[in-house]
Amino acid sequence: MGLSMIIDFGIFLVLLGTLIFLIFTKTISILNRVYLSLHLGFMFWALLQFAAGTTAHIEYRFLFIKLSYVALSSLGVGSLVFTLYIINRSSFLKSTSFKLAVLPNIAANLFILWNPNGYFLTLNQDLSSDKAFIYGKFFGIVIALLMIYVSTSILLLIRSYFHSKQNSMVRYVCRFALIGIGIILGFGCVDLILNIIYLQLMETYIPILSVGMLLSALYMSINVNRMNVLDIISIAHRDVMNTISVGILVLDRDEHIVEMNRFVDEILPFKIGERFELEKVKEQLPANNWSIIEKKLKQREVDPFIKLEFQWTIIEPEERSLLVQSYPIVGKRARLMGYMFTLQDLTEVNRLADSLKRQNLLLQQRNNELIKTQEDLYEANRKLEEIAVTDALTECYNRRYLMQFLEVELVKNIKEQLPFTIIIFDLDYFKLINDAYGHLNGDTVLVHTARKVKSLLGSKDRLARYGGEEFIVYMPELSALEAHRKAEQIKNEIENQLVWIEDAEDHISVTISVGIVTIDNYEQFKVTDSKVFLQEIMNLADTALYEAKYKGRNLIVNRSTAIS
Repeated sequence: MGLSMIIDFGIFLVLLGTLIFLIFTKTISILNRVYLSLHLGFMFWALLQFAAGTTAHIEYRFLFIKLSYVALSSLGVGSLVFTLYIINRSSFLKSTSFKLAVLPNIAANLFILWNPNGYFLTLNQDLSSDKAFIYGKFFGIVIALLMIYVSTSILLLIRSYFHSKQNSMVRYVCRFALIGIGIILGFGCVDLILNIIYLQLMETYIPILSVGMLLSALYMSINVNRMNVLDIISIAHRDVMNTISVGILVLDRDEHIVEMNRFVDEILPFKIGERFELEKVKEQLPANNWSIIEKKLKQREVDPFIKLEFQWTIIEPEERSLLVQSYPIVGKRARLMGYMFTLQDLTEVNRLADSLKRQNLLLQQRNNELIKTQEDLYEANRKLEEIAVTDALTECYNRRYLMQFLEVELVKNIKEQLPFTIIIFDLDYFKLINDAYGHLNGDTVLVHTARKVKSLLGSKDRLARYGGEEFIVYMPELSALEAHRKAEQIKNEIENQLVWIEDAEDHISVTISVGIVTIDNYEQFKVTDSKVFLQEIMNLADTALYEAKYKGRNLIVNRSTAIS
């Protein structure tokens, strides 16, 4: 038995003892489970390396070596999963992106086991040599993939470390994981150089990577055990469960207790893992109308998903009234997983009932005042929301609202291939009106113009003041011809409208210049970004407006055919 085999077997035994110690001394939280999976990967590597050196059968030796590299390759994904839990991004594990990221590792493991034409490893036929195999053409690709997973984990941990607050628990846990994974990466690089790249220069194989795994596992295990690095979440969960003023009882489908907090433990004669038996509850809590409670519970035999609510009365150590509510726990595909019971202490509420009744008139008055205040607040909030999206002068929408609305609307239009039209118009020679009649009268002209346009639009159309005397109209589901007719109607109605100017004691009329863009054929252009597409449309409509003004004003320029 060579020195490397003795080292590998010794490392396996130390890792096995550490694993057993952690299992029997630690609360197995999700983070602990993920770490223990990494720990198992370390163990399999050392054990399989040892097993490969002990067998005289070439086929078994080769199989053990390949399986050890499958374990090593899987550690890359394992370190990434461990990192995602550490930085609180475990939700990413359910995403399609993560599943795609794991596919190369699965392919690499299948390639290692298949080993076509010895492209990964070729067994060294000289059993007396410590160099058990010769590396194939694609061995480096598998190792590079492993390095990518580990390096990605380290980069994520570094990023989370520097983005978290000074002296925070997140920093502490990230530093713990960085050191643990960094030890493996460092020893792995040394192993790669000495045992692979410069293999011919070494007289014997040295299990450097196995030693690195041992040191990493010991470091992380010591921190897990001594400082409870990975127990923070489970401890916090337990503390919250035991300190809240509501009792919580969770049963599985077979009515076995899987969770309960201290509130319930002090009332009911059960322990976690026992079956919930109603007869024991009846003996413990005799002062209840059990016929009604049993009748409600039997409703679950007909409808397992029904929500129940009833009351329990406790006599000892003091009389208390509890509101018990029960909800079904439903998993994926509406599968019943069990039931949760919440117990809320209503004793103090019942004691206050008489006092509340005596003060009924006062409370009713205050209640009415609160209702009035709520109505006022609701109305104030409604007005604030309206102000936020409305132009104060013309009472049509403002520019910010319209652009946000159009960004959302265009996504729907592009997806469903719906036609729509953008019209930009502004009042001709409006500066002359301000100069001649004053800005207040100019504002009056703007208000009458906006009112007139709104009266001509449909319920789905949007009118917004774009700035100064410039307005935008959005009209969905209109063809180019229909949109042009609508623009003609708007232009003519405004031109024929007479606005009374109080100071001049006279009526004036204004004209508008109009630019139109209608999108009713999506096949003539490619849309890659709705925001960029919106900006292009606005630029086209704006260009059409300036062309109308350039050609003499009081005109409509339709640039719909200019889109490409």
